[in-house]
Amino acid sequence: MSKFLKLSYVKQRLYSGNKKELIVDSLLAIIIRVGGAISSFLMNLVVARQLGPFDSGGFFLCFAVITVLSMFVRMGGDNLLIKYVSIYGNEEKWKTVKSIVSHVAKKTFIFSAVITTVLVMFHVFVARDVFHKEYISGTLFWMLLSTPLFASYTLFSFAFQGLNKVLFSVFIQNIMVPVSVCILTLILRPGNSVELAKLYFICSAVTLLLTLFLWSKSVPRGNPAEEVKHPDGLWKSSYAMWASAIFSLGMQWGGQFIAGIFCPQKQLAQLAVAQRTSMLITFILVAINLVSAPKFASLYKQGKSENLKRYAINSTRIMVLFATPMVLIIMCFPNAIMSLFGPGFVEGAPMLVILSLGQYVNVLTGSVTLLLMMSGHEKDMRNIQFMGGVLCVILNYILIKTNGVLGASVAIAISVSVQNLVCVGMVKKRLGFNTLAIWSRG
Repeated sequence: MSKFLKLSYVKQRLYSGNKKELIVDSLLAIIIRVGGAISSFLMNLVVARQLGPFDSGGFFLCFAVITVLSMFVRMGGDNLLIKYVSIYGNEEKWKTVKSIVSHVAKKTFIFSAVITTVLVMFHVFVARDVFHKEYISGTLFWMLLSTPLFASYTLFSFAFQGLNKVLFSVFIQNIMVPVSVCILTLILRPGNSVELAKLYFICSAVTLLLTLFLWSKSVPRGNPAEEVKHPDGLWKSSYAMWASAIFSLGMQWGGQFIAGIFCPQKQLAQLAVAQRTSMLITFILVAINLVSAPKFASLYKQGKSENLKRYAINSTRIMVLFATPMVLIIMCFPNAIMSLFGPGFVEGAPMLVILSLGQYVNVLTGSVTLLLMMSGHEKDMRNIQFMGGVLCVILNYILIKTNGVLGASVAIAISVSVQNLVCVGMVKKRLGFNTLAIWSRG
């Protein structure tokens, strides 16, 4: 019998070396991340069923807008905080940790407030002349006001990730707002997307206040004699990560933005729901990244290249093990899954299948993005994401014009697959190992 089918071989590959620590940490992260994935799924479900395919399409489009803005105004601070909070936290330089986080958070909030103010002033223009949907202007107004709040609490969630406080990180970033929105929606029954956007703003404000409280209680005071010194090239590194984040926007949201310009709102809602549902496949990738990102940075700085290789490939094995059953379920029952959101969403089943295949490739390639980011190869990642973002935008424009929202799903799946495979090649070139080699004995 082939070794690929032997249970004993699989167990051997999972438990050899330093895998026990990875498995324990990853299982904890997976359990927590499942809660986050369920929370996001439930919010999409409740919003879709409460507002219907037309009005929910406007809300999902505005949500995509502030998600893009939030990533833009964070200026690459996400991976910056994971990297340096992990490094200085392991060295117990808590005053330096606090100083770096405070510095990045303040700069982010000020920048986001300025950008938000400008966009709020022109929200009617954006709704009417950019998206050709003037009726979403009220929704866009309230969602834009949430941007500085959204950006700030998300940034702190990555700081918690750097401290290996996975529960706080996932709770802040993926659970608090979706669950709050679900509860308020079920209680208050908003009649349109504007009322729902107001509830989202309130939930974002409460989440930021809770985040600041948790951060103040989570970081030790530190040694009073510690000399605070930020690492050389702090913002230079951040700007490289920022460029990567900006280019990745085309990959993540290009389809919804271009579809928002050319497609009816009902089809836009179907695409949004299909894309968000397909992301359930990558919850395992996100869960393990919560554990792996600080570990990657620490192992690389210590020069433990062999440990880094084993840790990365082992994490990919776990991802594939958990993601494969989910992909099979989606492939077999796409209509039933989409019908959960209401009868108006069943037409989006083919998009769910296509997008899920693209996300499965994302899982198969492992944590290649974080490996490059945490090992000082931010410029390589920036260039790859630039290529992927441009490819995604071009494919979306061509395929949406000819095939509607189905074309958007094809464009996204192709672009995600190509970008991640190129990242695999770059990891091989820079770090000397192949994350796809999950059955190798090396």
